[in-house]
Amino acid sequence: MNFEKLKEKINNLNCESTEELKNFEENIDITLDDFNNLVEDIFSDKIEELDLNKIPYVIDELYQSNDQIKFMLCCILIEATCFDLPFITNLEDYPLFKEKYETLKNTLVTVYEAVDNCVANCMALIILNNDPTFELLDQEQKEILINATNRKLQDIINYLKNSENIDNTVYQDLELIIDLASYMNDRKINKQIEELSSLPLDFSCSLFIAKYKLINNISIKSEEIEKLIQDKKEIDRVVSVFEKNGGNNLLAKMEIKQEEIAKSAMINWLEYPTELGEEPDDIELLGTLDLNGEIVYIYKFKSHIFDDKGYMIGISGGYERDKITSMTTGLTFSKFETLENDFMKQGKELVEFINEYWKRVASEQ
Repeated sequence: MNFEKLKEKINNLNCESTEELKNFEENIDITLDDFNNLVEDIFSDKIEELDLNKIPYVIDELYQSNDQIKFMLCCILIEATCFDLPFITNLEDYPLFKEKYETLKNTLVTVYEAVDNCVANCMALIILNNDPTFELLDQEQKEILINATNRKLQDIINYLKNSENIDNTVYQDLELIIDLASYMNDRKINKQIEELSSLPLDFSCSLFIAKYKLINNISIKSEEIEKLIQDKKEIDRVVSVFEKNGGNNLLAKMEIKQEEIAKSAMINWLEYPTELGEEPDDIELLGTLDLNGEIVYIYKFKSHIFDDKGYMIGISGGYERDKITSMTTGLTFSKFETLENDFMKQGKELVEFINEYWKRVASEQ
């Protein structure tokens, strides 16, 4: 297959047809010699002849291919179009086995360094999901990644210092960059993180800075912790980050109650798009269940989405008794049933429902 044939296939592709997209990948007939010729054409002015609005769908299909040459074609298309690609699909959600990651890693580093857009963010997410400590990168690739992160962080620091109205997308980019930087072990980045700590940040960025500091054994100031625990709805996330990254000694100083963690977890569960989809209008603790040393919190909540139901019942847990923790046994749940007088009985029935569900899942595997 030459460039003209590839161009014809891409530009005539109906991206609204799932069948056509699948057939596109299956019907590409490309040899190693074809690939070597395509590389030269794709990294030339000829790339402008391709329909950029269709390239993301082509990349998505080729990315999922286990054919080495097709996957290599995906890599060069990403590199050649990264500056102008209008969007990119969620490639980070697709599993990569080691050999595919080894093929892709140079593209990941090259594109992350070259651009500051959704494509670069996608490359960063793929690295985080597959190689967060950079064990599969060589020294040159690591240095490129670190230098690019230095630049990106400094650009954001300058922006935050000189802008009165902050674009929220900057915070989203910063959150990802901080997470990627956590295992870079770079002194310059450590200084940049300290500088960022004093600048106006949203909650998620502040939490990722705390995670970075925990991983890199950097002291977290008491005022930083106080800021993190101000929003009670986010307590569960805060405790989880500190627990998973060696910050248990700091949890004891936060004066957090276990019920606050459970309530935060209940609200976050309700906010899932597949559940209530938003924070409840009101939520109150009704009581607790003690299940063999494990505590489950019972809540009543209401939402305008279910006006006809009034208060509904939900449970959060189970948590190890007499311990401040975000770790549960998976008993945070609601069937959005109207609250009854015997809420303890309803709570036990929800626990039984979840346990029976997991038994069925286990038996079917």
